[in-house]
Amino acid sequence: MFQQAYLKATRYTQPFIICMRYMDGTVDSGLGSFVMINAEGWAMTAAHNFSAVFGYNQHQSLIQDYHNRVAMIQNGASLNESEKQQQIKALEYNPKWITHYAILLSGRVIQILENFIYGEHDIAFFKMDPSGIPENTLYPKIMQTAGINPGVSLCKLGYPFVEFKANFDVATQQFILPPNLLPIPLFPIEGMYTRNFLKGKSSDGMDILFLETSSPGLKGQSGGPIFDTQGNVYAVQSQNLTIHLGYSGTVQKNGIGIEENQFLNLGIGVHPSTLETLMNKHGIAHEVAFVSNT
Repeated sequence: MFQQAYLKATRYTQPFIICMRYMDGTVDSGLGSFVMINAEGWAMTAAHNFSAVFGYNQHQSLIQDYHNRVAMIQNGASLNESEKQQQIKALEYNPKWITHYAILLSGRVIQILENFIYGEHDIAFFKMDPSGIPENTLYPKIMQTAGINPGVSLCKLGYPFVEFKANFDVATQQFILPPNLLPIPLFPIEGMYTRNFLKGKSSDGMDILFLETSSPGLKGQSGGPIFDTQGNVYAVQSQNLTIHLGYSGTVQKNGIGIEENQFLNLGIGVHPSTLETLMNKHGIAHEVAFVSNT
């Protein structure tokens, strides 16, 4: 049912890789997805995929203040070496302050020229250098909200089940991905549009509205598309909602009956009305799709 739509979606879905280096020298990496919007280089992803950037910006003043305090102690003429080390150890210090980061779009360093990030809606729009747009890219149609209703089959796409560790080259100040990481395999998962999920109002007065699906979004699919059988984008995968089913089951483990609560995991995507409103607000050109009356 989704075969042709999947082939379309693979041409507008790309990996969003974020790499971070911390004060203690360790390196961490994250993997999400993003959706190309137009040939100008505009794309969209989940806002939380930029969380490392927010952390980096917040940590820079703390890191600078720490280094300044260390320098003052080391330059103190009235202290011996042991006293200096004791005072340095007493300073506020977080080994997980972020010292370096890199966003690798489609696995490459591509300049982001502009961005609009809406944390309350968990959606981010960014404009990448058009020269970095992957070959054979197809730009999707964004579904208009008029006439959409629960019951339609939808599919999520992204990059789950991929574990990797980047390295950091101190000499070049660059992150290095594992040699055989790219291309990263895509994975689709089908679900049904079940309900709308309203989380209140944002600070600018907009509804914080999400579209719910009967299957969860998988780790690595955050920021990826939720699309119909025609390949039209209904939503951008944001998060999951875990619902207790109100009953428990019993399983045997080592001869002992253990009661386990039963849950249902649902996918939550940024609603198309939010996508449309914000893209129009910022003049981001995009194609649209409408529900067929036939």
